[in-house]
Amino acid sequence: MSRREKKKPSKAEREARRRRRDAQELDKLVRDTAAVFRSSFDTGEDCATECGRRRDDLYADLDYRRLTHEIWRDRPGAEALASAMADLIAENERHLAAMLDLCRRFDALGQQQGGYVTLGADVVSEELVRTRLFSDPPN
Repeated sequence: MSRREKKKPSKAEREARRRRRDAQELDKLVRDTAAVFRSSFDTGEDCATECGRRRDDLYADLDYRRLTHEIWRDRPGAEALASAMADLIAENERHLAAMLDLCRRFDALGQQQGGYVTLGADVVSEELVRTRLFSDPPN
């Protein structure tokens, strides 16, 4: 019994398949994003998730920055570095305070019953999302 060897696709065929797959993934991303943007509930949930991620990142960043500042703040010759690090820590703390406030606001919105708005595809079209978020900016 002889086996037939499968013919491997050419480089051009593989590239065409990859481009089709990428286009399909982009189409799905555009559809999903437009659907979220049409729903005030889903948009609020998306914003709450972003605030939570930023909050968590800031906590981690502050842990690192505070330790490095502690290490460098009293080192001769590192005054400029320590000063810049202290300013970065202060900025991260300010940003964290804003994120904590926004997290509370979005959490409160998520607890509300009713009052949600859904927009139509005529207001939030897939083409709007594709053009504004997933197109290369004009040169």
